[in-house]
Amino acid sequence: MRSMLRRLIPVLLLAVLVPGARGQDSAEVWLDVDPLEATVGDRLHATVSVFVPTGWTLDTGRLGTQWGKFTVISGAWSPPVAEGQGQRWVWSGTLSAFEPGTWEIPRLEFVLSGGEETRTLSSAPIEVTIVSVLSEEDLATPDAEIADLKPPASIAPDFRPLWLALGILAALLGGAGVLWWVHRRYASRLAAVPAPDDPFHRTPPDVWVYAELQKLLERRLPERGQVDLFYVELSWILKKYLGGRFRLELLEHTTLEVGRLLGDARVGEQTIANVEHLLQSCDTVKFAKMRPDPASCRAAVEEVYRIVDSTKPGDRAQTERAQGAA
Repeated sequence: MRSMLRRLIPVLLLAVLVPGARGQDSAEVWLDVDPLEATVGDRLHATVSVFVPTGWTLDTGRLGTQWGKFTVISGAWSPPVAEGQGQRWVWSGTLSAFEPGTWEIPRLEFVLSGGEETRTLSSAPIEVTIVSVLSEEDLATPDAEIADLKPPASIAPDFRPLWLALGILAALLGGAGVLWWVHRRYASRLAAVPAPDDPFHRTPPDVWVYAELQKLLERRLPERGQVDLFYVELSWILKKYLGGRFRLELLEHTTLEVGRLLGDARVGEQTIANVEHLLQSCDTVKFAKMRPDPASCRAAVEEVYRIVDSTKPGDRAQTERAQGAA
């Protein structure tokens, strides 16, 4: 009965203080708390309902976090709902008090704005009884002691991460040991293959090409019917010489690419034309299955000699001409 009377007090006050409240055309505020009797630390459900007439707006930022002895634990406004000649705003949340006794939730004030006018609404205070968690006998005993908290529960240690880490470490050490053994046993076999000797490291390219051409003629490949092999060897010797002479890599390039690379190296246009013509002749034999006679093969070798004579260093050419004159 007492609880019911406490809840009816705000409504009766509004009916007296706010004319026309039942007609839903005047502002009103209503606060409800449930339950009205609880123990220390219990959560109390609180509801604030505000009716705002049409043309007025509600300032919802005035609730605060401390209502007298009660602390607002959580709460939020719901979207307004149309009702009668205005809107109904509802706030729902939880309160809690941490001291025993009968405490009053003070009036909650709200401000309404309508144009240049403002209006203040207040809820009626509500009394709530907070009961101690101690029994009456404990409260009556002056030397009553609060029991100690339970000791922390012990949890068995989990060594699985440690064992996993140790297993990974052991695997790494084992792999390192295997690699060390392989290196000790097969180091000599796994040594890097030395790079092929550069034929132009000690021998000038023109001296090297003369010797290679002489070896090619001595093999007498055209007379044995191996014309295609002869032109393959001749093309390789010419590209190898030009690559060593002008510091280019020509062996893996086509005839057109060789001409462009020689042009980038500032080789004379006539020399490039002679090189391209001879390489095209070699490609014709290799791919078109042409069969030049031995005389044509000898002429191709002479053409290589002329290309070498026109591209070898000038000081070497002058020395050879002086030796020939002597």
